[in-house]
Amino acid sequence: MRRRIYIRYLRWASKLAFLLLFLIPLSYVPSGQSPYGPVFPSPYTGVTSAIFPPSVPNYYLPLAQSPCSVWVDGWCNTYAGLWLVEPLGAMQALITEKVGLLIDTLIALVVIILIIVLVGAMFCSWACPIGTVVDSFDRFVERFLPKIEAKRAKIVDKNLQAALQDAEAKKATPTVCIACPITRLITKNGVVATAVLAGSLGAASIMGFNAFCLVCPIGIASRGLFQLKATTYATKAVGGKVLSAPPYSNAVNPAIYAGPFYLELLIFPVIAVLVSLKERRFWCNKLCPVGAVINLTASLNPFIKPNMHPEKCIMNGCPSDCQDNRIGYCTACRKEDNYKCQRNCPPQINLVGNGSLNRCTKCMECYIACDQGAIEIRPHAKPDIFRVPVFIRRFNARRKSKVKAAA
Repeated sequence: MRRRIYIRYLRWASKLAFLLLFLIPLSYVPSGQSPYGPVFPSPYTGVTSAIFPPSVPNYYLPLAQSPCSVWVDGWCNTYAGLWLVEPLGAMQALITEKVGLLIDTLIALVVIILIIVLVGAMFCSWACPIGTVVDSFDRFVERFLPKIEAKRAKIVDKNLQAALQDAEAKKATPTVCIACPITRLITKNGVVATAVLAGSLGAASIMGFNAFCLVCPIGIASRGLFQLKATTYATKAVGGKVLSAPPYSNAVNPAIYAGPFYLELLIFPVIAVLVSLKERRFWCNKLCPVGAVINLTASLNPFIKPNMHPEKCIMNGCPSDCQDNRIGYCTACRKEDNYKCQRNCPPQINLVGNGSLNRCTKCMECYIACDQGAIEIRPHAKPDIFRVPVFIRRFNARRKSKVKAAA
């Protein structure tokens, strides 16, 4: 158990490293001067206000890495394999047909999809800057706001009971429908996020720019390329002033300028964090369309899968090696455990009920929390998408049996 806790420390070290990489401009170099104004050796954006825009930006932010666009070998180097993009932003850009680097964007999208297939939804728990801030805020609420934490704990209990009831209902009435494969991959927690995903793609096709990127908390917090481009398109669309156009073009070097960055947009990352007051990781689990894309793609992931051994799980029955069964102590053990694995799981996957692992973020919290050693981490296992043919075969078999019975 003590050794397992080091996995948590390693994960938080990774979260902190990516937080610094994405939110703090590590590429900053002291500015120089030119006849046209300040010049930064690194790419930068002007900071302004949409409500009270200045004639010239008073502040400039250098741009570093962002989940929107990761530059492996220098800013704007889009050669194959040297540019990684956030999948939702790339999909919106391709839909709008305003991609100057069509082939490069397609290659970058394919590369990031392959990475998700290999590591699953690991980004959400090990690297996402908003996820890190949300998790930190959850820890703060848990420690310093006991009344709010008590309400959130009741919601966790409610979700847990609902998941257990669904699992029992499926065992009692094992009906099979053609929609079962979809509902297996898109759980109740992910319905709204999937709807936001569909709405984002639809809005991009109608409005002609990356609509969701305009309000994406991840892109805003890290000053991502797709977010800055979306801001530029949106301000042009509503007739607003764009800092890369006159009269601002002489103030900065357009060759290295990206922008603008509106301070008012910071309200969206703040909202993404504060909604956790209602429920733990509310944004991540129920609203984030980027997570929805990752989760659907992660259904192809065959690696690093938690697996529950029923014979060792105290909630599944008395373990075979338990010595307390003779004195009727199992009830106390179960009350103490009370599904620790699911309670500690950020996406609340029901491992005891054989829940789908496409939303697994590889955080290992279930593995750390289980005192019975009932959970092991398998290096490889069947991807969740492989369950779809099984559902279809069961559906066809049941349909044929009904036809024969009717005849």
